Amino acid sequence: MSESAIVSDASPSSSTPTVGYLRYIDASEAAAIDEELMSPEGCGFLLPQLMELAGLACAQAVFKCYPPHKYPNLLVAAGPGNQGGDGLVAARHAKIWGYNVQVWYPKQGKADIFVSLKKQLQAMEVDFLDEDGFDDGLMSADVVLDSIFGFSFKGPPRPPFAAALESMRDESRLEFIGRITRPPIVSVDIPSGWSVDEAPDGQSDEDVFTPDVVISLTAPKTGLKRFNGVSLLGGRFLPESIVQKYGLETLVDGYVGDDQVMDITGWTPAPEDKEGVGETQEPQP
Repeated sequence: MSESAIVSDASPSSSTPTVGYLRYIDASEAAAIDEELMSPEGCGFLLPQLMELAGLACAQAVFKCYPPHKYPNLLVAAGPGNQGGDGLVAARHAKIWGYNVQVWYPKQGKADIFVSLKKQLQAMEVDFLDEDGFDDGLMSADVVLDSIFGFSFKGPPRPPFAAALESMRDESRLEFIGRITRPPIVSVDIPSGWSVDEAPDGQSDEDVFTPDVVISLTAPKTGLKRFNGVSLLGGRFLPESIVQKYGLETLVDGYVGDDQVMDITGWTPAPEDKEGVGETQEPQP
């Protein structure tokens, strides 16, 4: 099946036939799952394999919610770690699927995989913005993929990423400068700047930006319990041993056909995960 056939005529809610139970995982569980997946004694995955599958899911999430015929200009904001690598993979698929892609990647990761991913995008003539070009990219974007920080990030954001997060948060500033509203944001796994383990209770809109969509990988993180936007799930590569060990059966059983993402908006948290959960809104096509 061609890549275009995978995502044609899709919407966030069209592929999930039932509503199931959500199982949230915290940062320590997410790290343990990654370790088991990549352990030679465990599942034997290589990092580039997982990054490719995760990035494909992220690209499909963008396509399902914001297809290129309506949202042609995609800005991918990528950090230096594995989260950024997911974004670079997603940028490649999005370019193939018809988006005009710009990438803001101010600090390249040192591992060979990041060098390769950047070269692939350059070969496809994807534009890379300068370190100080994020605001210009944001103003020309129809949709943004936030892949700056992952679940292992801790501490306050530092330059140049702090300014980018501030720009994504500050819609009124964009309206003043360009007479436009902030483009919709799709965050990978956890919105950059959010705590992975604590939902932003007590954090005001002045502290963090709130994306329109989150594409969780393997399982939604605890910090998303009060997220009220569209929630998608990707990372369809878990073996049965890990699924059972971490109680993820209801999540992985929700995938349909060859889809790499599914809509989990409105799913009921598992009994042990109900504390601190906010109300959800219906997904918008």
